[in-house]
Amino acid sequence: MVEPTSFIDSIGHDEFAFLWNDDFTPGDQPLPLDFFDTGQSLVDISHQYAAASQTQRAPIDGTTPSLRPIVDSAPDTIPFLSAPASTPSRDPSALAMRFPSLEPETKPADPESAAPGTNYRPLSAVEHNRPYACPWRISCQDYQQLSRDLSAFSELLPAGFHCPSRPTLSRYLEGYFRGYHDHLPFLHTTSSTTSLGIELVISIAAVGALYRFEHAKGYELYRAAKTIVNKRFDEWNEEATANLSGSSEAGYTGFASSLPDGQPSLVTSPQKKPSSQAIRGRCSFSSLRLLQSLIVLMSLTSWSDRGLMRDALSIASQVAMVVRELGVSQPEGEPHWDISWDVWMQVEERRRTLFVAYIVLNLQCMAFNVPPLLLNQDVSINLPCCATIWRAPSATEWAGTVHSSAHPGNKSFQLALQELYSGKVQGRFSAFGNYIMIHALFQQIFFARNANTATPNTLDPDFIRRIEVALRSWQESWEASYDSTLDPSSPKGPIGFNSTAVLRLVYIRINVNTGPKRQLITSNPEEIASAFAEGQVQIGNRSPHLDRAVLQCIHALSVPVRVGVAFVARTQTFSWSIQHALSNLECALLLTHWLRSIAQSVEGSGPESLRSDERKLLDMAVSLVLETELADAIENMQYDGVGIRRLAASTMRIWAETFKGFQVFEIVHRIGLGLCLVADMLDTEIRGSM
Repeated sequence: MVEPTSFIDSIGHDEFAFLWNDDFTPGDQPLPLDFFDTGQSLVDISHQYAAASQTQRAPIDGTTPSLRPIVDSAPDTIPFLSAPASTPSRDPSALAMRFPSLEPETKPADPESAAPGTNYRPLSAVEHNRPYACPWRISCQDYQQLSRDLSAFSELLPAGFHCPSRPTLSRYLEGYFRGYHDHLPFLHTTSSTTSLGIELVISIAAVGALYRFEHAKGYELYRAAKTIVNKRFDEWNEEATANLSGSSEAGYTGFASSLPDGQPSLVTSPQKKPSSQAIRGRCSFSSLRLLQSLIVLMSLTSWSDRGLMRDALSIASQVAMVVRELGVSQPEGEPHWDISWDVWMQVEERRRTLFVAYIVLNLQCMAFNVPPLLLNQDVSINLPCCATIWRAPSATEWAGTVHSSAHPGNKSFQLALQELYSGKVQGRFSAFGNYIMIHALFQQIFFARNANTATPNTLDPDFIRRIEVALRSWQESWEASYDSTLDPSSPKGPIGFNSTAVLRLVYIRINVNTGPKRQLITSNPEEIASAFAEGQVQIGNRSPHLDRAVLQCIHALSVPVRVGVAFVARTQTFSWSIQHALSNLECALLLTHWLRSIAQSVEGSGPESLRSDERKLLDMAVSLVLETELADAIENMQYDGVGIRRLAASTMRIWAETFKGFQVFEIVHRIGLGLCLVADMLDTEIRGSM
């Protein structure tokens, strides 16, 4: 029997410095691709990277140029993530200017330019070279118009509801645009309250109130927004049914036609394929704003108080219906750039809105294990453009950006998915496009799991290989995208950071069927803890594939450890999206279950039963805990069952600590409570074994 080895003695000095490297830059990438090649040992790969650090980070044989570190100021460390070559250096002042200044005030558009019968002002009314607008700035004139629009629903609104004052409404809108908008960027920087419509303004204000921690007011605004949106939705449906009841002249034309033998045909006349102009015509300002309002309300209800869960699932069906009506399944063809800026903005905003709907429906699937109401096969539109083009504040800047860029992200969703599976992505996607495509891969795994009802805890090896090829292609595209970043405060936005959270979920779901076991739809922290205690999550066979999922969990834990656990607990609500909470929950559960299975193996067969890669992963986990306030709990621990169980309890406690602090959405708070209960259970178990 091999004698247990001290955790501390087994770890080389600074061997895992990359896990909390101080040289993180805004353009850092996820784990290098080499680490996810199951044909190589983690031990060999880490030795290669360690050797590179001793040669001033010389290129490693077999690695791709994209893995070469960019930061040259600290030759004694290896960044786990490297920046794209075009990433600019961080400018603190630039981080402070994520949104334009409040001045000058945007000149209001001509009221006569509003679409007939609505208060929506088309983008053609926007001045082509005006400065940035401030989406939350509300002039007296704009506020009066909003008040008039709201008064039209006075008989329907909840009793006692009053429009917030102009400063209060502005504060709530600012809360949305500074806190939530960048995670789902479907509104242009030139948006103003008068261009959004009353239902979208009140919906946005409801979410913004949550980001200002005025939850009671946020829910009050939600009730008002829901009333207005339901009225708009009824009008939208009524328009369709009115066309049916207005005339019966033609009937069903197919019955009027005859076959050669004189028998009436039961087949209707073939319909012409809708033109792109007809598709754009269906996408009126009112229907697009209705969809955007529904998306915002679906986000609020999905992640807020458990009493709103029914609303969340009900709104999801409305979203899916409107998305289909607006042509998400209609191919767009090759993009055209010889159009005016205002027309292009309409097309791109529609495209982004449809994809945001797809993403939020997928997030419901991730959180609650419900089938997404918009499938990959339903989506045929083109991917969004890069953020640099989208954020252009004027026609002049837009034209200059278009002419100087390669227009990444304009291929169709279906073509992009095919390229990922082939392992040969042509060109690159935008950061938003990468985010969409990692959601697509998650959805593929969800349905593969649910289709295999006989053995839901296993996946076909061929399917796993195809997904791993797609993941490697996806990461190469992520690295090549200029907009990709792991800095949620970057001027480029948090989309790249959010993509990595979904990437971790994909790696976990390939190996473990965690979806049905977390009990998030019940919104009960005790059930999260009981699911863990009852061993409902089965990690399957220990294999190189599972090692890669565990590595993702360890890397996820390294982020708060590097930044500071207490700091993340108090600040993540402003910069981390909901998918990070969902991802970290599954990372915490998988890592803890894996450590406990390792402990059982050591208790039954000794430490020699562990593969070298499993020892390497243990060392990585230990190195992280040693950088926290829980270092004393594992100091001088041995490679035995008790020591590894103590390590599992320590990592779970770190995860739980990251969720402490004020939260915007209640579901994040509930996840934190569930992890705290699991950490308490593990601590009690450790004390009982001593």
